[in-house]
Order: sequence, then structure tokens, then C-alpha cells
Amino acid sequence: MNLNFLPAVALPARLLVGGVLVYAGATKAAGPSEEFAIVIGAYDLLSKDMVITAATFLPWAELLLGWALIFGFKLRVAAAAAGALFAGFLLALANVKAKGIELPNCGCFGDAIHFTPVQAFVFDSLLIALCFAAWKAGPGVWSLDSWAEGGYTGATHGK
Repeated sequence: MNLNFLPAVALPARLLVGGVLVYAGATKAAGPSEEFAIVIGAYDLLSKDMVITAATFLPWAELLLGWALIFGFKLRVAAAAAGALFAGFLLALANVKAKGIELPNCGCFGDAIHFTPVQAFVFDSLLIALCFAAWKAGPGVWSLDSWAEGGYTGATHGK
């Protein structure tokens, strides 16, 4: 399979996914974790004891991964982790559908943006594809990884 387009797509892909994660994490972290816990609880996946813990830490994980992708820090790890996070979201949405639970929105962006579960499923699927592109291409010249390996010239380009 010829993937010559990946270097051209990698930077926009990681910036887009990173921006989505930072926005999603920031909108949820800005509010009380109890509000997000109600949304997580509606998915009926976690025990009641774990719901508030997940609601407290998930927005910060999204922020951390988002900034890592934007800056290209530990890029392959961040892209793989973000892809795994989105895959987890897809499994949660599939579980809701299988159980017949009606959600008014996915809760992805707190109170800022409201996707239906189907819209969230499609959006998360596209984000997984972008994570793969960023992971496959690796760090380019515009990443902290490349800068750390090759100095300010980025001579190694992450290779």
C-alpha cells in the first residue's frame, strides 16, 4: 500500500486531533466533575464508585494528549493513546446502542457542543483515522520530538 501522502497529512491530522482533545478536555474540566459524571453514568459502563473518578481524570487526560499531539511530544505514543481513547469511546457508544439506552447527546464536549451518539460515532471514527495517519508518519520537522533529536534544525525529522 502506497502511503506517500502521509507526511503531508500528518501535521494537519495531529493538530486537528490535538485541538479536538484540548477543546473537549477544557470544556469538561472547566465545569464541575459531577456534571460530567452524570453523562458518564448514563452510559452504564462503570460502577458508581468509578464514575466520579473517570469524570475527574478523563478531561485532564484529554488535555494532556491533545497538547502532546499539538506540540509533537512523544508523538507516536500520544497518537496511539488518543486512538485508543477514541476506540474506547466507540465501544461505549456501541454498548449504549446494544443496550437500547437513549442518550440526548454523547457528552463529548460538555455543554459546548451536542452530538447525537451516531454523529459522535462517525466523528470518533474519523479521529481514529487521523490518529493512525499521525502515528504512521511519525514526528516531522514541526514537532518537539524532531527538535529534541536533531536540534533546532530538525535534521533528523524524527527518524
